[in-house]
Formats: sequence, C-alpha cells, structure tokens
Amino acid sequence: NSIRTTFHPDSDYASFVGCYKPIANKSEEGKSEITYDFVPQAFTTAYIEAWKDTSKPYYLVIEEINRGNCAQIFGDIFQLLDRGEDGMSSYEIKPDTDLEQYLAKTFDNVNIEDEGIKSGRIMRLPANLYILATMNTSDQSLFPIDSAFKRRWDWKYRPIVKGRDKDG
Repeated sequence: NSIRTTFHPDSDYASFVGCYKPIANKSEEGKSEITYDFVPQAFTTAYIEAWKDTSKPYYLVIEEINRGNCAQIFGDIFQLLDRGEDGMSSYEIKPDTDLEQYLAKTFDNVNIEDEGIKSGRIMRLPANLYILATMNTSDQSLFPIDSAFKRRWDWKYRPIVKGRDKDG
C-alpha cells in the first residue's frame, strides 16, 4: 500500500499529479491510433487508492523532497497538507478540469459518501493517506523549502549511521 517517487530539479506538477499524454492504441482494424488520455502520477494514484479503501493505510513516499521545487510540484495540493483532528484535510481544493474529470470517471463505481469528492469537484486528503518524505540536509539544497511548506510536516531527524544494515 505504498507508492514511491523521487523529486529532482525537473520535477513539476504534471510529473507528480498527472496530465494528458499521447497514448498509442491499436484500433479494431489493427491500425495504430494516437489518443490523449489523462495519465495519473504518484500523488493521484495514492489519492485514488486511499479513497477506494479507507480501512487500510496508504503511503506516498517522496524521496529527496528538497531536490525539487516543492511549490511548483505541489501547486494547489499544498493546501491539502493541513490536517484536522480527524486526519482529513482541513481545507478542500477544486482540481483543474482535467483532474476533476479523471477523478469523476475513476470514482464512478467507488463507494464515497462525500459527493463532492466522488464527483471530482473537490479534493480532500483522506485520513488513511500518509505522505512521508526524505531529505538529506547535508546536501546543498537546490530548492530551499519555505516555512509555509515546512510547517505542514512533522519533522524527525535521523542521523546517518555508518555500517547500518538494511534492517537497522
């Protein structure tokens, strides 16, 4: 129940959330056709899976979060990181039309009580979706993380321990 992604200097909203991309398909006559379909990326995939089964925890793991421009990569999803006592996002956002349509189609046969979320008109992180991120603070960060973004995370320092085995 986890999805991993790694941020780098070229990461952007489309590579984290998703966008329309050309897809090669075979027609019934065997001819190649190009269609444009919304292709979800790590965030959207984790978001959908968490809403499909709210009884299980889902994890979105972002490696090297400080190697990408977080404001550019997260975009309006940044607002969803504030969580209430119930673990749900404190605020909702209205996704762009492409993402809204994709969510509506994907959630069509999913049992979600909140009609705004089911229809894709609004987004709110479910309580069972956990976002974990790593960063190496000794590296010179290409993109400093601003305080508004930092305050939305719980921070835990883990020192580098030489000789630690993979289970340690």
